[in-house]
Amino acid sequence: MKLSLVPLLPFTVAFVAGLLMQGSGVGCCFLILPVVAAFLFWLLKRPYAALMCCGVMVGFALSFARSASPLSEKIEGRHGRYSGVALEVKSYEPTQILITEVDSCDGIPCKKFLVKVTVPSSLPDIDERDRVNFSAVINSLVFNPDLPDEIDYDAPLRQAGVVGSAFVPPDSLTFVCREPGLVNDIRRLRGDVTLAIVKLPVCDRLKEFLNATIVGDRSMLTVEMREMFSATGLSHILALSGLHVGIIAGIVAMMLIPIRIVRWRKVETVVLICVLWLFAIMTGLTPSVVRAVIMATVFAVANMIQRVHSPLNSLCIAALLILIFSPFQIYSLGFQLSFGAVAFILVFAEKLNPLSEHRQLLHKLMSYVTATLAAMLGTAIVCAYNFNMFPVYFIPANFVGTLLLPFILGGGVLLLIIGFIGGEGVILGKCLDWLFSIFDGFTSWLSGLPGAVADDVFIGPMTLAGWFLSMIPLALWLYRKRIVYGIAFVCCIAFTVVTAVFADNRNVVGAEVYIPCFKDHTSLIARNGRQLYVYTTAPERNHSVLADEYDRRYRKYMLKRGVDSIVIQPIAKKAPMAIKSAGQKFVFLNVALKADSSRMSSNDDDTMIDYAVVCSGFKGDIVSIAKRLNVDTVLLSADLNKRLHDKFYRNLNDAGIAVKSLKIGNLD
Repeated sequence: MKLSLVPLLPFTVAFVAGLLMQGSGVGCCFLILPVVAAFLFWLLKRPYAALMCCGVMVGFALSFARSASPLSEKIEGRHGRYSGVALEVKSYEPTQILITEVDSCDGIPCKKFLVKVTVPSSLPDIDERDRVNFSAVINSLVFNPDLPDEIDYDAPLRQAGVVGSAFVPPDSLTFVCREPGLVNDIRRLRGDVTLAIVKLPVCDRLKEFLNATIVGDRSMLTVEMREMFSATGLSHILALSGLHVGIIAGIVAMMLIPIRIVRWRKVETVVLICVLWLFAIMTGLTPSVVRAVIMATVFAVANMIQRVHSPLNSLCIAALLILIFSPFQIYSLGFQLSFGAVAFILVFAEKLNPLSEHRQLLHKLMSYVTATLAAMLGTAIVCAYNFNMFPVYFIPANFVGTLLLPFILGGGVLLLIIGFIGGEGVILGKCLDWLFSIFDGFTSWLSGLPGAVADDVFIGPMTLAGWFLSMIPLALWLYRKRIVYGIAFVCCIAFTVVTAVFADNRNVVGAEVYIPCFKDHTSLIARNGRQLYVYTTAPERNHSVLADEYDRRYRKYMLKRGVDSIVIQPIAKKAPMAIKSAGQKFVFLNVALKADSSRMSSNDDDTMIDYAVVCSGFKGDIVSIAKRLNVDTVLLSADLNKRLHDKFYRNLNDAGIAVKSLKIGNLD
């Protein structure tokens, strides 16, 4: 592949590097270096090098200019009545999460900012692009991890510019109106299409699948179906991408055949481009769809004006356009996976195909396999890094999926069109049910095979970097066949393996103790070797939910330390409970006590209690009890109500007893 065929590649790579540099905290004084370098390269008549320096400058400056401002001090921690537009609505029965663009506070217009609004109810029913009012306290959306390596689920929101979070009771949220505007109206079409899908003459599982793969709404998908697709490496099918855009484009092209017959090629191209952009807006302008639509637009325009089209150049145009308007999409996992998959397919797929193009049918069939393999080269390790699992049978699953999906999705779109014009399409619906049953059955069978998923995969940053570093000499060797590139590839792979085995080795030595900040209960997490003990005041009926929550939030922490089980232990409520872990002694106070109460555990081993944890339910003279128990430090749990918390904190300070509030930070 010649560099002259992709003139945007150097600038795009440099532009992305500039974005990442600014995002990593490099100061603005850094801009002096690329400015000087660009000038020197220009004098030395090195245009590509000068262009790359300019790309770094533009990327850095744009990222700096588009950085989201922190939450205003006038709003931080203040209760108010806010109004804004729900840009995105996520439903997790019975909870709703609204990504809301707030534009007024207490009836006074303010600078727009994004807030994550959590509503613990499915009512009132809010749709995207609805204007809402809500009363709440808005706090900064910050990450205060309870444990090392805790997964930050709000990181994508902060990277997208969300600066605040609010918990809103259902009765404090009201629907105002549907926000006017053409883009908003197009966006709302997704709900209408979902209703049309529900009415299709197909089985329920196919309706769930079509709703996810046509309009990008995965709220109807069952947990079982999500896990099945993850286990077979087909999760990308549920995320709208180039395959879906290609199917939509193919159906639209068939409908435009009459225009093609009369040779109105330009009209056909314009209509096709408009339909694709309507689809992109309706589905939320996700990076993968926008990337595919931009590439399709470039291809269609190049074909219309009879110019040579380079797919890799189109990919660069798509990346630049998306990042210019939304620089922080570079940190979005969807952006990374979408562009990574397409880039690796364009670079590696054809070179990995062992069959000659003269054997057209076999070459075409093998291209499905090599395209899947190439895409996995660029995305599998990223998924394993983020989700700690790897689907073993991804090649057969994707081969069958790639063959059947165009017919299933194409048939689904045709059914929607038939329903729109007043038809029923019962026969087509039965055919689609049959095709989907084959796909669903095969996928279910694969996911149930022994070893279908490699669970608990832990990959560190050095291993991730080593893998992508090794792909560069591999590509050079495939295209130029020079032995030096082959040797470089082997060395890079060896480095990757070494970092995976040694540098990212799991630490299973020693013990650790943490108290996370939960507002509805108090827990003490004690790790000893490969077991994680959780002592909690949560009711026993909630223990299974609690174990799932801890497994989800602390997955990387457990993987890095080789933890393979969680043991939930209730904290007794009849008397203070003492726990020894990591050479420290804790006592939990969650009952009403007097200083001379017989229910208090005596310090039978005559050693000082390191920490007394005061939980919700405790009532008594905390100063006298702390002295009676010979406590070194008192910890005020995050689940204490504010009045008692402040009272205990004040009394302990006045008595000269060390105290720490867990409402502010966790114990580590």
